[in-house]
Amino acid sequence: MVVSTLFQLMTVGALLYLRTLGAPDWLAGLMLILAVADLITIPFTFAALWQRVREIERGELDEARKY
Repeated sequence: MVVSTLFQLMTVGALLYLRTLGAPDWLAGLMLILAVADLITIPFTFAALWQRVREIERGELDEARKY
């Protein structure tokens, strides 16, 4: 999870850096859109991870109650 987020942040950084190298306007705009879209997914990824951890914890508690 953390590795995935770091990879996403590195990708955003690379896209934003490449925009500064004199790319055509349409390509610079596309790279900006891709960078923003990549950043938008990060909080949802952590929300899904948090939900999954809670599901696992509840499952373990339910199993412990059986004994």
